[in-house]
Amino acid sequence: MRFGAITDIGMRRKINEDSYCIHNEEVFPYAVVADGMGGHQAGEIASKMAVDIIEDYLNKNLNEALDYVEVGEVVRQSFISANSIIYNYAKNHYKVMGMGTTATLAMIYQNKIITANVGDSRAYKIDKNGIQQLTRDHSYVQELVLRGEISPEMAKHHPKKNYITRAMGAEDIVKVDIAIKPYDGEVLVLCSDGLTNFVDDDEIRAHIEQKKALQESAEDLTALANSRGGSDNITIVAFGKGEINDEQ
Repeated sequence: MRFGAITDIGMRRKINEDSYCIHNEEVFPYAVVADGMGGHQAGEIASKMAVDIIEDYLNKNLNEALDYVEVGEVVRQSFISANSIIYNYAKNHYKVMGMGTTATLAMIYQNKIITANVGDSRAYKIDKNGIQQLTRDHSYVQELVLRGEISPEMAKHHPKKNYITRAMGAEDIVKVDIAIKPYDGEVLVLCSDGLTNFVDDDEIRAHIEQKKALQESAEDLTALANSRGGSDNITIVAFGKGEINDEQ
């Protein structure tokens, strides 16, 4: 399994409110990316809590006897657990009231890709045929796109593109999107919107495809986002079993 990961404060923020984890284990390889919000370090706390709680829950509840549908349910419950703990923590600590975070996970298990997400941090799969977004953004502009009110191209430049409609810790109950799709050696990329606000999907694919090391790809993509303004924190995790092309 190849991995590459980076988190960067960007060019304008004073703190990094993104968090991530990598679980590089043979049976259950996965990664989580979270993008916190709330100000005054509250977002930093929320994203770190989400990643740590999800990881701890999975470490305690995953086992090889589970089939991929059961694993998907364990993943969903890990998000439910994290949401509840973050919500109650914020409710009982006035300095971080209102904090929340996105959370996106991708896991490879039994030749399946299992994804879970809340918010607008994304998971992609990339192979020789192109790039495909595996998660759906929980955002105001994505709702406009689904209703046919604006085009996907217009959504990229909409003034409210950063308004999310779902977050971990915002309410006592959260709906988690779970998807299970076939896995055939693709590279999976998870990222916060600090990347996707500045770098198009085809550019993400090109950088993953051009480099032999996923770490180098992640670093180059971060530099590209920063060169275009870097107004947000940037987090990227890339991993996979296979190669994108024959040159790697």
